[in-house]
Parts: sequence; structure tokens; C-alpha cells
Amino acid sequence: MQQGQTSSSKVKQTHKGGSRGRADQPAMRCRRRRVMGRMGSLSWLVLVIALMVLVPLSEGNLQLKTNKGPVEVILNKNGLLQCQIANLTGISLNPEDLGVLWTFGQGTEAVNVLMHSNGQITSHWEEAELAANTIQNGNMALLLRNVTLKHSGEYKCEVVIPPDYKESVRVKLEVLAQPMVTVVSKKVVEVGNGGEMFLGCHLDGYYPCESNVEWFKLSPSQSTTKLLPDICIAPPTKNPDGTCKLTAEVRFEPQKEDIGSSFRCRVTHKTFPEPYTADAAVTLKEAEIRISEKSIVGSVIASLIISVLLIGTGIFLYMRYMYKVLPKLSDIQLPAQIIHRELTEITCHVSGFRPNVIHVGWYLKRPGDAGEELIGEFKSYQIIESFRPIIRRELTERGNKTPDNWKLHTPSFKDNNDGTYSLSSTVEVNPDVIKDNKVQVFCRVWHPAGTQEKWICLCVDGIAPKLSNIIIPSVVQHNSLVMLTCPINFFKPNHLTITWYRNRKGEKSRLMLCNTGDELTSSIGRYSHDLKEFSFPGHIYSIYSMLTFKATVQEDDGDELFCEVNHLSLKHPAEKRIKLDVKAFPSLNPILCDPVNPRIDKELTLSCKVHSFYPKEITVQWFKDKKVIMDFETFEIIENPDNKLYELTTTCTVTPTLLDIESKYQCQVNHKSLLFPKFVEYIPESLVRSPKINEITCDPVNPEIGEELTLACEIKEFYPEDIQIDWFKDNVRINGNTKYGIINKDFKNEDGLYNKITELTLTSSSADHQAEFRVEAYHSNLSAKPQKQCFQLFLKGSPKFSDFNIEPKVPSYGHQLTVSYWVYDLPSKHFTFEWYKGSEPVKTGVTNSDFVCTPQKTYKVESCLTFVVTAEDFGKELVFLCKDDSKNEFKKHTQLPLKAVPPEISEISCTPVQPKMGGNATLTCRIEHFCPVDIDVVWTQGSKKLKDQQVVEPLKMHENGLYSTITKLPIVITRDSKDFVCEIRHALSKDIVEKTFRLQI
Repeated sequence: MQQGQTSSSKVKQTHKGGSRGRADQPAMRCRRRRVMGRMGSLSWLVLVIALMVLVPLSEGNLQLKTNKGPVEVILNKNGLLQCQIANLTGISLNPEDLGVLWTFGQGTEAVNVLMHSNGQITSHWEEAELAANTIQNGNMALLLRNVTLKHSGEYKCEVVIPPDYKESVRVKLEVLAQPMVTVVSKKVVEVGNGGEMFLGCHLDGYYPCESNVEWFKLSPSQSTTKLLPDICIAPPTKNPDGTCKLTAEVRFEPQKEDIGSSFRCRVTHKTFPEPYTADAAVTLKEAEIRISEKSIVGSVIASLIISVLLIGTGIFLYMRYMYKVLPKLSDIQLPAQIIHRELTEITCHVSGFRPNVIHVGWYLKRPGDAGEELIGEFKSYQIIESFRPIIRRELTERGNKTPDNWKLHTPSFKDNNDGTYSLSSTVEVNPDVIKDNKVQVFCRVWHPAGTQEKWICLCVDGIAPKLSNIIIPSVVQHNSLVMLTCPINFFKPNHLTITWYRNRKGEKSRLMLCNTGDELTSSIGRYSHDLKEFSFPGHIYSIYSMLTFKATVQEDDGDELFCEVNHLSLKHPAEKRIKLDVKAFPSLNPILCDPVNPRIDKELTLSCKVHSFYPKEITVQWFKDKKVIMDFETFEIIENPDNKLYELTTTCTVTPTLLDIESKYQCQVNHKSLLFPKFVEYIPESLVRSPKINEITCDPVNPEIGEELTLACEIKEFYPEDIQIDWFKDNVRINGNTKYGIINKDFKNEDGLYNKITELTLTSSSADHQAEFRVEAYHSNLSAKPQKQCFQLFLKGSPKFSDFNIEPKVPSYGHQLTVSYWVYDLPSKHFTFEWYKGSEPVKTGVTNSDFVCTPQKTYKVESCLTFVVTAEDFGKELVFLCKDDSKNEFKKHTQLPLKAVPPEISEISCTPVQPKMGGNATLTCRIEHFCPVDIDVVWTQGSKKLKDQQVVEPLKMHENGLYSTITKLPIVITRDSKDFVCEIRHALSKDIVEKTFRLQI
């Protein structure tokens, strides 16, 4: 064997038949030759039945990777097509749930090669393998053993991860065969006798057919290499296995200067990394001239022999090529199983006939039909053109009534060695199990030597659905929608009946019936149904049957639900069952604290209600900063009679300290319905320590008028730090001005509690004498009510005043009232007393008692003011003024407890009583006995306000001490006059009165 040659064994072919090719010599000096090749036709059936278990997945991503370019494999070697998961997010890979389908493309059709489903591998090619132990690593590489040319083409790897992940990649396989190079030549060629030299370079068993062959002459004497011209290369022809062969010939007349030269054939092909060369074993030598006496005798004998051979050949050719021979028909060949909507080839071999004039027709007859339908026919007949017999062939594909899924292929003719002919006629069909089952197929052959017929009955099968386990949520939640999904995988045709049932305590009831063919769905009560359909190559279908309903503990817990599927390919219905285990998630109310505002170092109780859970078994724990609290109490679990769910209350008692300010308390429950424990948290953000307020101190202790003094109050041991401090003088907030100065000093004690000292600085005056100063501390986290501390300031050498006294206690308008004050600790009798109403002094009704000496050598005096109360006194301040010779003034203020009195409104009167059309009239309304003075009067006619026309008389004081007035409205009488309304609003008493008047014209 020469360099670059490869030994190859014949690959067993699954296709039979042949083809004939011719190639003519196109270049000069090339002899016309005819090259015969034989090819096999491929006829095979692929059956795909797969089951894929589909489970629900979370949202994610699926990506595949494969070979970057075409995969090149040497003929009869093994080839590996990569298909691997490059990226998978959102789920974990389970080989049992993974579906893999390898298909091989043939034009517009795809042939199934291998399938992995439900953990099982189904191979439709004997040479195809898929390693099961690599699938768990996401590697679905396809191994093809003993690759032949029929394996060349495009492959598709499709990966399905239910329910929503589907991805595919394509990879191209190129099969290569290295040529076997053989050089043919004479061993010795004589130069000088005028003869031709023949060199042949034969390439056999290579693929692809593109190649380049060149002949070179190597002259050692001239050290040159010369390309030989006029190379005759016939087009490559096909071997039965699909590989190619060709011969590159060169003929030339060698010269004497060529003696000693060598000749080399150089072959370029895709399988050679560098051009392959082979030298011809030929030697050139100078010719010797011989004259033989026996040459004449030899020529005569040779002529006689040739004549005898020619006669015998003529007889042989007549018997072989002219004598008519009746064709033989084989039985019609079918695949072992015919599957619905899968490409099927029906073949009949016609052999041993002569001449090659023949008529082949295919027919079908359906059950119940009287006549036959023409599928197609093929005719080969002979005509004479220009005195030459010519064979013509025509193909009629099908009749008008034949369905489109039947197709007749052009037969492939074969010349037999005995001079007869053979052909294989094939009908292709995509059978329909409904229409084409039990149909009869006929093949009829007409020939000059006679007629033959064969027939067969088709049996079309569907692919039965296989049910995966019903997909159910990991937890069936009480009072929530639940979807049960039954995957019905890889079946055809796509007509089936789906029924859902419920089995409760042995009683079976139907919930839903769905017929996919009729699109009929009937459901009962609270159940609804939906279908999700998937389609795959080869008219294969999968369906998700989804039953949706609201599950409850009362109605569904413990029930068994099952999905029943019926299909024409099933002898008995298939079903899958699931038992419902309904659970209710526990709900946790917020943790409650008693008291609501817990205090540091005071015991508090935390409680949490856990409710609406099922089943009854539950675990409760309390934690403080992730540490278990052992001292807690859980009350008895009780059942809610309304919904059959359970509930409980758990409590925990703790005593917080200042260190617990940022502590986190948890009530945690664990239940069968929960993947992880559920908890609620409580952070004692409102944990407080109420402040302690000491008494207000004064520095100096006995200040005098005009002396600066400081009032101080300590607020201590409170938490948190936020606190608001306000100073008041006689119930009036001190906001700070030139007279007052407020300073707050903060500090912390060793326990981490806060303290504060607040100081009020002022220069005392007579107005400050006997004034009440108050500190209010708002610790808002504790209470909305402030904590208070009061201090009454007494200035040294200043008199003291009693509370004011009124008689009677409840004053009345129009009646006499007496207001009195006692003044004590007067150092002398040099004091005067005055009364004021607002800023106006009171001249009458004031009486003062005599100065009375006390045991302390001081004096006391009572001053009285007597007057009749009127509406003018409402809201006025009474001021009692005490003055000494040093012009020091001491004032005491009070306000009478008088109430607002709403007005009494009279009916509206008209003057004149019966006005005439076009005349004038006046409407009058009396407003009496009210206090205070603030009233608002509005006259309206319809929606129109008459405020500019109305008149309100000045107020008059009634003898009862209240105000009275009169309002008037002058009007002109017209036909359009409508009802008049007088509205009186008394602001302080919030009293609103409307009076309506209708004119009598």
C-alpha cells in the first residue's frame, strides 16, 4: 500500500438500488469512455416514542454549547457531536426530568436518531449512542460509530426541561474518506519507435469528490520538474458506498532526451494536509529493431480467432439484449411498524426484465370504497427519432382524488450483468391513522412480456401517551388557588379524552371532562380546567392538563384526585393519582406589650396570638436576641368551629433593664406547612424611665423687689433623652425675653440614665410678687400628660393677696355683683386701692374696709367692687391695683365667668301689611337679648343677597343688661318678588336663625 492510502472495510448498507452515470472525454487526446457506478437508495423508518417527566421550575435561563464548526470524521471511524448545557440558572438538573432529542435533517423532513426521556435512552440508529452517566453532568454528546456517508448532514440537539425550558443547537457532520492512489504504467517503455507512453493515476474510495491530480516529469540531468500537459481526467464516478473514484491519464510520445527521467503523480485532497505524491515504476530505454518471420503467421491466426469471436458475440448479444424477458415482482416491502404522520416508504422491486420498456402503476383502495384511486405511475417507452431508438420516461405523481400525503418517487434503473434490467419503485406516505388505516395498496406492472401485480394492506398505529406524575405545589395552602398539572407526553394523533375524578372515602365523582378533538370541556362547581399544548417534530404532541380550584381544609384534605386519559392507541385508559394534604400557614399577630409603654426595671408581659393553622401540631419558642427564653407559657390550642382551623395564644414575661433598649424579642413557630420557621419581632423602642422632678428652689431664698433671682428645678433619672421643659408664670408660658433667661444643663449618671437641671433667671418686680411659677416636663414616650412642679414667689416686704371672691357665685346679666379682695401683711397704712374694668378705672361701687392690725404688727384691708352686670362686661378683665408711697404697684387680674347668650329673633313683619304692586314696603325683624355684640345679619331674596339694601339699627342696652337691635329691609313690590329670608348668625354661641317672609300682595 502506498503512502497516504487508508484501508477501509465495506460498510453494511441499509439501502438498495443503483444509479447510472456517464462521463465523456472533454479534452483533446482523451479517449471517450463510459464509467458505470452504482449507488444505493436509502429507505428507512424512524420511530420516536418518548416520555419526559416534567416538574415545575422557578424562573431561570438555559443555554447550550456545541462544536464551533463542522465536525469532520474519517469514513468508518467514530464521530462525537457535542451538546452540553453551558448555562443553567433558576433550577437544579435532575437527569430523570431531562428530555433530549437528537434529529437528523433530510431536506424539509427530520429523522429521529436518539431520545432520552424519563431516565431511559431510546436509539433509532444502531450506530448512535448516548452515555447515560454523562447526562447528570449536563453532557448530551451523540456518539456515532462506523460513520458512513449517509451520516453526513445537519443534526439538531433539542433539550427540554419542563415546564418552560426548551433550547436547541445544530451541528453539521462532514464525513471524509482519504483516496487510495494507484499509479498504472508499463514497466519498460522503448523510445524511438514512434509509440505512445501511457501513465494512469487512479484515485478510489475518497470523499468529498473535489480533488486535483497532476503529472510531473523529473529530469535528473537538467534538475528540473515539468508539469505534463494534456492530462485526461474523466469526471469522478460514485462507488456503491457513495465514495468517489477517478483516473487521470496522460499519453505522450517519449523522446530520447526523456531517457532517465521519472514520472510522478501529485494528488491534492481535503484529507491530505500536504499534496500526496506517487512515482510511476516505468523505465525508458532506446527501442531495438527486430524483424520476425513468425509475425505474419501470427497475424493470420489472430484474424481467424477474432472472426469467430465476433460471430459468437453477435449471437450472445441477441439473446442477451433483444430477447423479451417477463419482469419478476418482489413482495411489497413495509417497515415493521407504520406510525401516524411519520414518513413511510412502500417499495416494490421489479427485476430481470428485458427490454427496458415498462409501465409501473400504484393504486390504493380504502375500506368501503368501490373504486381505486391512482397514487402515481411510471412509464418507460421507446420512440424512434432520426432512425435511432430512444427510451423516454415519464412520471405521473398522483390522481386528482389522491390525498397529498401520498407521493411516488421516480424509480432507479439498474443494468444487470445478464443484460436484463431491474428497478425499485417507491411510494412515500405520511399516513393518517384515521384515514389511512386498513387501506389496500396495489403495485401493477405492464411489460411487453406480460403483466404482474402485488398488493398489501396497511396497518397504521398511533403513539400512546404516557402520563408523568401529577405535579402539585410543595404545599397545598388552605383557602388558596391550587393547580394540579398532569403531563401527558409524546403521543399522536392529538385526539384524546381527559377526565379528572375525586375519590372521597371510597366515593368516586367526576370533576371535569375534556375532549381535545371536539374542544369540549365540562367542569363541575369550583373546578376550572386549562390545557397547554406542545408540539414536536414528527407531529408529536404533549399536553399539560391543569385542574385549578380553591383548596380548603374542610372540603379537600385527605381526598384523592386522579387524571384519566383515553387515546385510540390505548387498550385501557391510563391514569395518575395524587392525594391532597391541605395545610394552613400559621398567621402571627403582632406582639402585644402590657403595659403599652414599658418601663425600665418594671415587669412587662409580651403576648402573641397564633391562628389559622392546620394541622394541629405546632412548636412555639420565644427568643431574646436569638437566645431562647425558657420562661414562657402557651395556652391550650383551640379549634375554630367556623373554619376548622386552630389557634393559640402564647405569653412571655420579662423585666427589661437599660441594657435591653436595643434588644429584639421574637415569637417563633414551626409547622408542617412551613419550609422555614415563621416569626414576629418586637423591639421595645418605647422603653422608658419616667423622670423624677425635684422641688423648685429660689436663690436667694427671700428676694426683694429689683433683686436678681434664679429659680432652679432638677429633673433626673429618665430615659430616653428626649424631654421638653417649659416654664410658666400664672399659666402663661415663658418663651424667653429680655426679662427672663432659661438655661438647661444635661448630664448622665453612672447607670446611663439622663438628668437635667433647668434654671429661670429674672430681675424681680412687684408684678412677680405672689406669682406662681411652674415647670412642666413632657416625656412623650411615657405619657401625653406632663409632670409638673409649682413654686409661688413671695418678695420680701410685699403684701399678700387672697383669691378673689364673687357674690353670687354665678353672675347674671342685669343683676348686682360684688367682687372682693383681702390684702395682708401691709407694713403700713400708706397704701391705696383702685379697681379697673379693662383699662378704664371704676369710680363708683368701690368700698374699702379700715386697716386692721394683725398680731404680726402688719395690717390687712378688704376692698370690694359692687356693680350691675351687663353685656358690656362680657370678656372684660377686672384689675385690682394696690400702690404704696414708693410707687410700687401690685396688680391682681380676674375675669368674670360670664356666658354668651344667643339672640331672640322675632318674626318678620311688613309695613304696610298688604303692599300694592309697584309700591314700597319695609320688612322688619327684631333681634333681642343677646351677648356679646358680635352678630351677622344677611337678607336674601331667592339666591340673591341684599346686604347693600339692608339696615341694622344701633345696639341698645335692655334693662336685663343684654343687647337688642332692629334690622329693616326696604323693598319695591314687583311681580317677580319671591320669599324673603333674614339669617342671623351669633358667632360666639354658634347660633344660626333663619326667618322667612312671604309677601301678601
